[in-house]
Amino acid sequence: MAASLSSAESDRGETTERPDNVVPRIQVLASYHRGNLWTDELLARLDEAAERLGVPSLDVDYLDARRLGRERAFMLQRERLEGRQAVTPSDRLLLIDDAALAFYLARPEDWQSPSRVVAIGINDPDLQRQARAHGIKRIMTTGVAESSLAFLGEAFGAPLPWLVLGDETAVGEDLTRGFVSRLRASSSGRLAGVLWDWTPEEVVRTLQTLPVDTRVYLVEGQTTGSGDLDPRQRLWLETLEDQGVPVFCHLPYQLDLGCAGGVLLDTRRVATLAIETLLSPVFERQPEREVVMAGRRVLDARWHARVPTPLAATIEWVGVDAAMQQVEGQRSLLLWVGIGVSGVLGAGLLLLSRSRRRIARRQRRLMVDHATGLPSQQLWEVEAPRRDGCLFELASPQLREARERFGLVTAQAMLREQLPAMREALPADWHLYAGTGMNLLGAVPASSRPEDVEALFDSILAHLGELSPGGSGQRLTWYASLLCLDEHSGDITQCRDALDEGVRHLARRGWPQPLRRVSPRAPGGTTRFRHLAEALEVLIEAPQSQWRLVFQPQFSRLDHRLLGAEALLRWQHPEFGEVSPGEFLPVVESLGLTRQLDRWVSRTAIDWLCRHRERLDGDFRLSINVGLSSLEDVDFVAALGDALHERALPPSCLEIEITEHADFGELIHIEQALIGLRRLGVRVSLDDFGTGYTAFRLLQRLPFDAVKLDRELLAAAERHERAVEAYAAMIRFCRQLGLEVVAEGVENATQARWLASLDVQLLQGFHLGRPSESETFLFRYAPVRSGADL
Repeated sequence: MAASLSSAESDRGETTERPDNVVPRIQVLASYHRGNLWTDELLARLDEAAERLGVPSLDVDYLDARRLGRERAFMLQRERLEGRQAVTPSDRLLLIDDAALAFYLARPEDWQSPSRVVAIGINDPDLQRQARAHGIKRIMTTGVAESSLAFLGEAFGAPLPWLVLGDETAVGEDLTRGFVSRLRASSSGRLAGVLWDWTPEEVVRTLQTLPVDTRVYLVEGQTTGSGDLDPRQRLWLETLEDQGVPVFCHLPYQLDLGCAGGVLLDTRRVATLAIETLLSPVFERQPEREVVMAGRRVLDARWHARVPTPLAATIEWVGVDAAMQQVEGQRSLLLWVGIGVSGVLGAGLLLLSRSRRRIARRQRRLMVDHATGLPSQQLWEVEAPRRDGCLFELASPQLREARERFGLVTAQAMLREQLPAMREALPADWHLYAGTGMNLLGAVPASSRPEDVEALFDSILAHLGELSPGGSGQRLTWYASLLCLDEHSGDITQCRDALDEGVRHLARRGWPQPLRRVSPRAPGGTTRFRHLAEALEVLIEAPQSQWRLVFQPQFSRLDHRLLGAEALLRWQHPEFGEVSPGEFLPVVESLGLTRQLDRWVSRTAIDWLCRHRERLDGDFRLSINVGLSSLEDVDFVAALGDALHERALPPSCLEIEITEHADFGELIHIEQALIGLRRLGVRVSLDDFGTGYTAFRLLQRLPFDAVKLDRELLAAAERHERAVEAYAAMIRFCRQLGLEVVAEGVENATQARWLASLDVQLLQGFHLGRPSESETFLFRYAPVRSGADL
């Protein structure tokens, strides 16, 4: 243990009662009106993030400062707040755009001085300085314009001359001047002119006086600035498009209005970052200013022929259907020309053949995965080499965890941020494709020996782990399975199965190495994963033939008296032998069999308790692990109560464990189930507590009775001084919430002695007792009592 463990801490004082349902409220003040395109876009993303992170709803006020003017809008908002004196205000406040921040700074006492304030989209430099002085966390979004300019310069050839569309409203002027300043400092483009109060006709007239290669960029403009009060002006981009003038942009809703593309701000990431910051248990330590820069690279499909091929693979193409209709029209035209001009029939047929090949190439370039902008898995299956070269599959544990915790959209945004660094790290002739889930696929041409490819790949993976993505993204660690082809490699399906199996092998063993070399399976063979899946689909109807429960004891910290046990599932497969839960539980989940598994486990555990109740002490408690999908089953709690009642067992003898690593996306359903269990009298605990991003949020929201501290935390306390302090602080925090604490992973006597000095209630680990079969467990820990009926 670290040195601090020798000076054990004494038990702390009283615990406080924790409310059953602690739900953080978030008040939002939007500068503009409902119907403003930017406001509607951002609030929709905030609602999604709030629901995903467990906030049931957002309380939104609209200042309507653009239509009413600031003075009148501020007066009306003060009247609204005065009328709510009977309502306790939220101590978490989210401000959207300049006017909302200006209102708050003018009279923070109107909000009863909330402890946490976050502001999004602040453009006025003076307001930015005041926000910093008041400790307001700011999320800045204007940096995406630089990414967009760089991308468009790469797509069309830098430096491009730009005609910038802005407007003269207060916010529009700040935004436009900031954009112009970035453009002048950029090597990707140069300023050709600015139109402050534009119309489509004026744009067309101005372009006639500028260089022929001038492009048009919308920053604010009449469609989103003062002109958003006139819905007719929202058609102006389409009007320009009809006159052959494409307009580029960097905001998602501008694309809906008719913009031709750019790097679009990831408003989902902005919203998630804002809600996470407001909910963070260490709000004060959060950066005072965070910048969201990276986003989706989007272009209208008509531009694909003009974009360099390597860059085209990174772009999300829109308007594909229209582009392909144009292609089909060209094909038909060529066909009729070939038929109508008989004298040049041969030349026409040759031209038609070349056109079809060109069209096929164009279709392949448009076959992309919209979430990542990469070529799709289907294209990988078509283009991947068959006899020479290598194939690979990439996976990141952090991306998998992000998807489980925060949802698919957030994970996809993180993946998009990684792609530029990844492309830069990979050799130019290595091709990258979108795979299933969060994984990526790739192909290596037959230019090197397999051993050289493996060595190079290993160094690339190490380099990727050292890179930080652009913007404020998280650094990810990547792992890979690699398959080098020969004349006996089989078809692409067998190769893909082998790559999948390689990644699963790394995941099952805790990602022990960056790269695993695999070989394709023999024709007709099946992967272990599929073999287990087929076996489970049959076994689930009568699992007792191969499944069983084992039991790991739990003891009091001082006298090591038996207080309970955790029931653990084991599978003895007739061919593979003992299959670990870490391997087969993901298969169960992928097959949608979690509820059936949980029903069998809970029923078997309750039957075991009933049979051996007389041999166990009256306060003995049995813990079982349950998946979230079972808790979302409206009949689960009732069925559990019926089973306990039929066997005359007190509900307090059973405890349901939920792992912190589960996907708690729909908290409202989980919360209702946990409340139902507590009303029934069944205890609920949070397993693996302390190693994930959502731990403190879950304790705030969900009605737990206990937490089980993750074994990794105790192991870290043996090695690091600060980990000792963190472990003890976590115990104090949980006890202050009125939670029972179980220390998992007690592996030696030194740990047990130190834990005896802390305010934990139960100990569990190999030092005290390993998981054992039912008969062994009862023999060791529950000897037969006189007169007991066994």
